[in-house]
Amino acid sequence: MCQVDIYGGARVVDRLDELKNLIDSIKVDKVGFVNLNAHRNTAVSKTAIELLPDAKSVIVLANELFPEVVQYLTSGRKMGELVMRDLFTRNADIVNGDLDWEAYKLVKGLHKLGYSGIPLTAGDAPFDTRFLEGMLSYKSSAVLAGMGVIGWNTMLLTPEFGARVRLSCVVTDASLEKTSSSEDYLPCFDCKGACVKVCPVQALKQPGEGEVCSIDKYLCNTYLASSGGCAECLRVCPADKLYKNKKS
Repeated sequence: MCQVDIYGGARVVDRLDELKNLIDSIKVDKVGFVNLNAHRNTAVSKTAIELLPDAKSVIVLANELFPEVVQYLTSGRKMGELVMRDLFTRNADIVNGDLDWEAYKLVKGLHKLGYSGIPLTAGDAPFDTRFLEGMLSYKSSAVLAGMGVIGWNTMLLTPEFGARVRLSCVVTDASLEKTSSSEDYLPCFDCKGACVKVCPVQALKQPGEGEVCSIDKYLCNTYLASSGGCAECLRVCPADKLYKNKKS
């Protein structure tokens, strides 16, 4: 530990180094930071400050969903029938649990450094069932953190995994610089809307001019509830392959 000068400057440097070491210790596939000061008028910033009045950053954690289980995401089943889709559900539970544990450890570490933090869970996050909206948009936070773009399927598309990701967030009063942006490439134009074509109830549509995506979320949610589960749009999304093809 270096000596502390009379103004406490060295102590600040040590604290920043410890914060960097804490961030580096997070065991997830991808991490991004939203600097709220740079996005003051966004819904993400407003919600984060409602949750934590002194909030300065949102830390976004992402883990991969394995393609071996995503392929089984069909929507139809009979009462009591064993379906391969359940493999995905159980694997998603594992991924969610891992993200939640890392978010919890991260906030514990922030507390030791004198910062505040609120972990927002990957699974069973607070949700407004009237408007089908979460407390904080993880996807929007990830976009602001430069981790990817929103696709026509309304999901976050990352260069590493396409749509096959789960997210959790930590709101904190630690000031963190935004992570460098990923490329702005949107795979949906090359895909030509596989998600739109496969949607069982046509809840997805190709977005119009000025739109990022177009979904009837109430129609989607009604089918989701009645069928016991649906993620056909995730199953057919080729974004990860298109990203790789673009780079090669």
